[in-house]
Amino acid sequence: MNFWEKAMTTDRRVIYILLAVCIAIPLVKPLGLPVTIGQPTRAYHTVIDALKPADTVIMSLEVGVSTAPDVFPQAQAVFQHLMDKGVRVIIVTFAQQGALFTNELCLAGEAGGKKYGTDFVALGFVPGGETGLAGFAADIKKTVPVDLRKNKTEDLPILKGITSAADTKAYLGFSDGVPGPFEYVRQLQRSGVPLLVGVVTVMGPQTEPYIQSGQVKGLLTGLRGAAEYEMLMNKPGAAVAGMDAQSAGHLLIIVFILLGNIGFAITRRKQPKGGAK
Repeated sequence: MNFWEKAMTTDRRVIYILLAVCIAIPLVKPLGLPVTIGQPTRAYHTVIDALKPADTVIMSLEVGVSTAPDVFPQAQAVFQHLMDKGVRVIIVTFAQQGALFTNELCLAGEAGGKKYGTDFVALGFVPGGETGLAGFAADIKKTVPVDLRKNKTEDLPILKGITSAADTKAYLGFSDGVPGPFEYVRQLQRSGVPLLVGVVTVMGPQTEPYIQSGQVKGLLTGLRGAAEYEMLMNKPGAAVAGMDAQSAGHLLIIVFILLGNIGFAITRRKQPKGGAK
């Protein structure tokens, strides 16, 4: 049996093991593969970079467990950037599972030496979907009288002088569905606050028209958007490692496809013309 015949009969378990290794290595030690940074990501970074210390922004996490790997790394990178700049962050979610991720950001903030209630706050889950979003944008404290840690919102230092979304410097929405970019635009455009959006990969193309119209000032799309943002921060992290892992896995699959097709062509050519007798 020659090389090509062996390749054609390779045990699929060997392929799975090789694929697992190719994915695992970059996650442990990123390869540093180049990432081209798109204009929507640059625009997003520019708005955040222009914020000043003590400015306040709203970050909403409409993220579920199944889609978190594609969206939550965006929020982590942006949150780190905001904390580094001394910007205050009001975290909220209009998705039931989003509270899990707001708490994770809080733990990251406290690990970095920031103070809950002053530098950032988690307001938890607001029910009602787009209706809840509309009420929150109009009156934050009335919609959420108590935060995720049972503190009265009217007593929190971070919310002093903040009544509605219009009193903040930007609204950062991260979404895998509804509420999402369309609901953000409908409910927040009237407030005049700059809107920045992060979405799962499949929602990127349908969100880009809002960039062109100027209704959305910046856009992060999928894990790649998070990796691009990390590169702009000069802090490559989990998202960049994830993109390296994806690229390595895709490359291995392409190699196997090429080998399979070449092997098939060679073995077929060796078969006697007219078929076996």
